[in-house]
Amino acid sequence: MRLRFRAWFRDRAIRKVAKYGVPVAIGKAAMSFSGLVTLGVLTHHLGPVRFGVIALYRTVLTIVDQYASFNTWQTIIKYGTEQIAANKPNELKRLIKLAFVIDITTSCIGCLVVVGLAFVVPHRFGWTHQEAMLCAIYAITLISKVSGTSDGIYRIFDAYRVQAIIGSIGSAVMTLTVVIAVLLGAGFVGCVLALIFGEVASNLAGTFASFWVAHRAGFGGWFRMKLGGIRRDHPGLFRFLVSTNAQTTLKTSQAELDMVVVGAMLGKAEAGLYRVVKQLGTIPGRVFMSFEQVLYTELARFAAAKDYRSFRSLLRRSTAVALALSTLIWVAVAIGAPVIVDAVAGSAFAEAVDPVRWYLLAMVLQIAAAPNMRAMIALGRPGTLLLFDSGGLVIMLAAVVVGGLELGLVGVALAILVHRGLQLAWSSTWVLRHVRGLEKERELQLAAGAR
Repeated sequence: MRLRFRAWFRDRAIRKVAKYGVPVAIGKAAMSFSGLVTLGVLTHHLGPVRFGVIALYRTVLTIVDQYASFNTWQTIIKYGTEQIAANKPNELKRLIKLAFVIDITTSCIGCLVVVGLAFVVPHRFGWTHQEAMLCAIYAITLISKVSGTSDGIYRIFDAYRVQAIIGSIGSAVMTLTVVIAVLLGAGFVGCVLALIFGEVASNLAGTFASFWVAHRAGFGGWFRMKLGGIRRDHPGLFRFLVSTNAQTTLKTSQAELDMVVVGAMLGKAEAGLYRVVKQLGTIPGRVFMSFEQVLYTELARFAAAKDYRSFRSLLRRSTAVALALSTLIWVAVAIGAPVIVDAVAGSAFAEAVDPVRWYLLAMVLQIAAAPNMRAMIALGRPGTLLLFDSGGLVIMLAAVVVGGLELGLVGVALAILVHRGLQLAWSSTWVLRHVRGLEKERELQLAAGAR
């Protein structure tokens, strides 16, 4: 068994995922640490109620951003790897420009939507007029984002180290602005403005660094490319864009709507507590999703080459490793949860301890299911993923409402745990059967060709 496990890491694909995933994971860990420092400073300085308002700001922006955007990085990877294999560099440039145009357009739309919502939802969350105005100002951060294009460029050119460094610096800048604001005695308004400034600076740094990566890789002239006829030249491109956007929208709903339910149903203070739960509970996922980013690119390459045996092997091994390591993290955090919550957020957030344990266990299951989700996209089946996620979202929202009414934040965390367990079960079953079917079909084609 030990020799077999060692053999996994002699696999070229696994080694490549580890090679590029490690610097991204380190970058994500640094960003998570900066996020914890920012959270700790704000929770101690503002308390649960005021911090709960900021938590709801960021939730509203995240949901609108993901609803409006098309996550164009998936298109760059899916279609871009095919253009590289076919030695068509200009087509990849056109795809990058298309992604950029879509990102800019949807960012502006998202900004306008948040401004509108800022004056529609305050009564639901108990916001004052001033708090609503600050939410509208926070919408500026969306205009500075073209993250889909940037992520696609970083990944297709294997520039994960640059992405990690820039992401870490950007996160540190945001933390620094908040710390300075607090040291200068800023109140709630000052803290919000500091967050906005830091987030805009971080977004712009990531965008311009990705443009530099494209230029260095020999694709710097993408902005001058013409988009006419791109739909004809890439059949299924826009259907893929719409399908992946809808699926990612549902994914965001699964990740963020629980926060909205808590804020609307339980109040601002509970929203602040639950943001601490989510911030701590999602740290392992952020680190392991770094490897998932690299994994998706490799799976897309295997799918393009119709090498389904290697596809299945990489998927199985990466899932097993991620599940094992994330489980170890859960055990450590579950034991030390009281100390961790007190150190990060303070004694006023002690009620978050038990929900953190259950929520983190749900994230372990999500980490195990994530490779299956990327596998569906790499296989060109975002519609199937959309169908399953639609049903899963309905189940999750119903469970969150019932759990919140019956058991408070613990009930909400248990509802998320049930949902993530179901998500892992159906995704594993479907992907395994589908890939085995494709593998057998490929073997038959090769056998027929040999005859």
